[in-house]
Amino acid sequence: MSKSLSPDAIEALRRLNDVGVGQAPPPLSSAVAAELMQAGLAGESGDGAVEITCDGRKYLSGDCD
Repeated sequence: MSKSLSPDAIEALRRLNDVGVGQAPPPLSSAVAAELMQAGLAGESGDGAVEITCDGRKYLSGDCD
């Protein structure tokens, strides 16, 4: 069963997925970041940036339980 996300959260997840290695992730509103982290689709790095998780990539690929 896939998690229900707001359209803003889905767009933010797509933008996070496009970040390359060594690139800074895009800034997210605190509400969108909290929604993604609560769903387990993103996490906070050591420097406070929000990064996509493996579950976030699976969500975008449609490979969700």
